[in-house]
Amino acid sequence: MSSSTPSSKLGRRGLRNATIVAAAMAALLFFLYFRMEKSQRDNMADEIFGGLAGAAILYVVSVGVAYATWQYREALETEKEERLVERLDAKNKSGVRSSSLGLRFDEVITGIASSPETVIVETWLDDSTLKLLEPAMLESLGKSRTIRVYILNPFSPSVTRRGRDRENKKGPEENRQSICGTLEYLSRLAAKARPSPALLPKPGSQPGKLEVFCYDSLPSFSIYSWHDRAFVGFHLEGVKSSEGTHLEVDLRVGLGPQLTAHIANLGQMPSLVQIDLTRPIESQMETLRLAVPDCPVSDSEIAAASPSKTFKPLRYLVPSTLLGIALGLKAKRSGKEDGEE
Repeated sequence: MSSSTPSSKLGRRGLRNATIVAAAMAALLFFLYFRMEKSQRDNMADEIFGGLAGAAILYVVSVGVAYATWQYREALETEKEERLVERLDAKNKSGVRSSSLGLRFDEVITGIASSPETVIVETWLDDSTLKLLEPAMLESLGKSRTIRVYILNPFSPSVTRRGRDRENKKGPEENRQSICGTLEYLSRLAAKARPSPALLPKPGSQPGKLEVFCYDSLPSFSIYSWHDRAFVGFHLEGVKSSEGTHLEVDLRVGLGPQLTAHIANLGQMPSLVQIDLTRPIESQMETLRLAVPDCPVSDSEIAAASPSKTFKPLRYLVPSTLLGIALGLKAKRSGKEDGEE
């Protein structure tokens, strides 16, 4: 393995160097021993060979300990790398590449401008977000590319529920106006991107397409997708979607195909309405409302539609009656006992 190769070389080199040093010392001792006179050799033989034996034992022990330590470190590094590979495999299988706090607008803008097809799924888009995305969208449409935007139907029950969940900070009617404002902005953007045939990039080429749809579904998350990549945000209580945590997802594996299927399901919903950006948005409100005919459009209608609680007086009379009877019996029993005494 690549990460364990340097330490392996270091361990082998250390053992080789230690062996060379030990052999050189032994050779030096033998050389000095045979250079001595016979009388000196006889007197120092025991010391020399005893020292050599001790050094040999010490060398064998130290080499054994060093080798065992080296093998242990190798095993630890191998296990660490295997765990890292497992985590990377799990991450790759999930399709989640990274996470960030807030939508990375710079990468989304680059993706919209460079991709032949972009898909955006949102509840609605405020003006500040649209102003950031507008230059990239105009550039993409100018290159005969396609942008599909899915926005929540302003008459969907989810609009009312979302307004109530926000604890009246932004009620259903204000949410509905935000959606209509998004549709108006996109209509103006489409008009800006609608070139004359003489201004098309190539003779006979088709202009870019900005397709806007209104869906009637519970919005779980926002999606900005292009090529094989998407950013996914979540609709959490009290958190603006574009400012919350976003996941960067590979559309080819794990969560990616599920997101692709989710977008495809939105496109096949019977209640889906395509907005005609060449007509005034106000004139299409009735069509949007008819797409969800059972939807209450105000909190008062929700209150009227909800079943009223039936008043049941016996619910309150029965417990107090039983308590009175129990206290009466207890008092009667106490009176009898006092009379007997």
